[in-house]
Amino acid sequence: MNSNQKVRTSAKNTKTIVAKPAEEKAEGKKDGTRLSSVAAAIRLLKVFNEENAELGISTLSRQLKASKSTVHRLATTLLAEGLLEQDPVTERYRLGLGLFSLGALVRQRLSVTSVAKDLLTDLRDEVRENVELAVLKGHSITYIYDFESPEAVRLRPRLGMSALAVDSALGMVMIAFQSEDKIKEMLIGTEPRLSAARRKELYKEIERIRIDGFAAEEENAKLGAICVSAPVRNADGSVTSAIGVTVPDQRVDAKRMEMLSRRVVETAQAISLRLGYISDQPDLHT
Repeated sequence: MNSNQKVRTSAKNTKTIVAKPAEEKAEGKKDGTRLSSVAAAIRLLKVFNEENAELGISTLSRQLKASKSTVHRLATTLLAEGLLEQDPVTERYRLGLGLFSLGALVRQRLSVTSVAKDLLTDLRDEVRENVELAVLKGHSITYIYDFESPEAVRLRPRLGMSALAVDSALGMVMIAFQSEDKIKEMLIGTEPRLSAARRKELYKEIERIRIDGFAAEEENAKLGAICVSAPVRNADGSVTSAIGVTVPDQRVDAKRMEMLSRRVVETAQAISLRLGYISDQPDLHT
């Protein structure tokens, strides 16, 4: 009696030991299927591009090397979530507005201060001069970054300070790429009031900045310094910020000015690209 009881107990224990790994294996297989479906859905979305804006199930099936039934199931799920849309006539699929909404959330997180910092510090280390980032607010600009030169003779940083936009190279390079109505309003509405002669000078300067793509002049807001600045464009092409390099005038000659102008423009373009700006889209001021 005792012997039989021992046998049954042993069998029961054996069954318990075997059953647990089997359950874990089944759960792992289920998770793997889920992960595989998610990966397949992501791959499906990535098939679409400018040349292949609308695709049918057969084409998607070939691209993904998956059965039509699998692709149809994935497309139906993505359609229900708004990540795909379907043409009612051709029954082809295209990317949906749900993706645009998700992208907009990412874009909101990408502020100019977050995407520009490392590029500006790299520029400062390269040219060894003060490198600044300013934003346009009303008729004034505010300095958000001013990375100080490592040179013994250097300019005092203006971090957090404000200045009239028309009195600084960074401000003028932002004004230059506004709409015509906005430029007019900024030049007429600035306090203290600008004379007609001064406004005429500024309009000529704006024309020059638009042609060159940057501003390079003696910085009115800081005597004894030269500033080179370039506009930073948001994803929609608008200009609400600019970067600049400010240098003591004794360290500037024609060759160095050319180098600084080129590097400031290149850095501003790199920041604009990070913000989502496409360089071949039309400028808003035109």
